[in-house]
Amino acid sequence: MNKVLGIVLMLLPSMAFSQWSLMNESFDEYNVGDLVSTVGASNGWGLWTGLDAESCVVSTDQFLSGTNSGHVFDDGTTNTRATWSWSDYIEGKYSFYANIFIPEDSDGGFIGFHDSLNLEMPHSISILGDSALLFLDWEAFEYLEADNLSAGEWHEIHLIFDLDNATSEFIVDEVSIGTMGTSFGTTGGIPFGGIEFGAYAYNPFTGQQPPGDYYLDDLNLVDELSLVEVSEPIMPSLKVMPNPSDGTFTIDFNGSPFEHAKLTMMDMTGATVYAKTLSLVSDLEKFQTSMDAGVYLIEVADDRHTWNSRIIIK
Repeated sequence: MNKVLGIVLMLLPSMAFSQWSLMNESFDEYNVGDLVSTVGASNGWGLWTGLDAESCVVSTDQFLSGTNSGHVFDDGTTNTRATWSWSDYIEGKYSFYANIFIPEDSDGGFIGFHDSLNLEMPHSISILGDSALLFLDWEAFEYLEADNLSAGEWHEIHLIFDLDNATSEFIVDEVSIGTMGTSFGTTGGIPFGGIEFGAYAYNPFTGQQPPGDYYLDDLNLVDELSLVEVSEPIMPSLKVMPNPSDGTFTIDFNGSPFEHAKLTMMDMTGATVYAKTLSLVSDLEKFQTSMDAGVYLIEVADDRHTWNSRIIIK
């Protein structure tokens, strides 16, 4: 297959290719307060037991890109538990990407990986507090642990399910935590077709599951073995660090194609409080401000791209 792929790429040198995104969700097309199971039903969102009160809610309290995220929470009255499902897969190689934000006072949460009918769950992620993740294989009861996450910041979770070779890899913030076996796919016979997002912080060692709270943004399900021509510009992927900040922060442009960009910071009334022109964008740009404590919107824009985020000054 690699030889065939190489021939195709040589024959079409002017075409850019990327993996095929099967499903994605940024929550930005919805309104704050919308129930994801209702507004996103066409994109695979559903409910665990059919009760609307369970639905993941669109929020603007936190977001990584755009202006919205999904909020999974248990406040003592409402316990949200959303599902995201598609057609079952039993062969191939698939990546699942999600960005999560766990508030500093949260006990965490739970993410389960299922077939499309939620009948079986070979893997899960236990979010324990605001700084630890456990990726668990339920059949072998093996786990991989990432326990050094920075509290109160966005973190990227990336899972690679190789159904043909019965392996699963756990990657956090672009660092591989490890690879273990999976009963998803042709070997174990369990199809991969759904993900559950729960607001309970299940601890597999103690069985305790206190109520939790976390946010989701920029979900993406990718077919790693398919290629598609990229006809539209790739949206820039930027990260603000640290966030919250004392007024000094860094933006990681991660190779994004900005040229002669302008950075603008606005308060929540829309008034510009800081602006800087970036004649040459490097991978890391450091900024120093002397603004009052509060929440501020950030916009980075040039003639072709615009990126929006938010920062908390403490």
